Amino acid sequence: MIEKVSSYIKLLRKYNKLETEYNVLKEDVKNECFTRLIEKLGEPLELERLREENKKLRVKIKELKETITR
Repeated sequence: MIEKVSSYIKLLRKYNKLETEYNVLKEDVKNECFTRLIEKLGEPLELERLREENKKLRVKIKELKETITR
């Protein structure tokens, strides 16, 4: 009887440990997914900003080339 109780207690401890580890991993995955989602949402805005900056720089290069050739 004591052996059964002892093995039951060991199994409960193992279960509790595994459940705790599972919950920790679950939270880590949630946080990582949220971080990646926020990064992906910000990408289009960053790309648009870089495109606009690129256009402005191209215009400036054209103007400088025209100035040099004159």
